[in-house]
Amino acid sequence: MMETIDCMIISVIKTTLAICDYTLCSDECRDYLLDVGYNCPVVFHNEVYLELWNTLIHQCIQGH
Repeated sequence: MMETIDCMIISVIKTTLAICDYTLCSDECRDYLLDVGYNCPVVFHNEVYLELWNTLIHQCIQGH
C-alpha cells in the first residue's frame, strides 16, 4: 500500500529536491513527480514549484 503523499508546498519542495537530480531521473524521482501531479494540484499554484516540476518531468520523459 502506498504512503499518503504530503501535499504541503514546503514538504513537496523538500522531498522533490531530496530525491530528484537535474542530471539523472531515477524511478523514485519520476514516480514522486507523477504522484505530485496526480494528487497535489494545489502545489501547481506556486510558480517556482511549477517551473521545477516542469523541468524535472521533462528531464524524466527525455531520459526514458
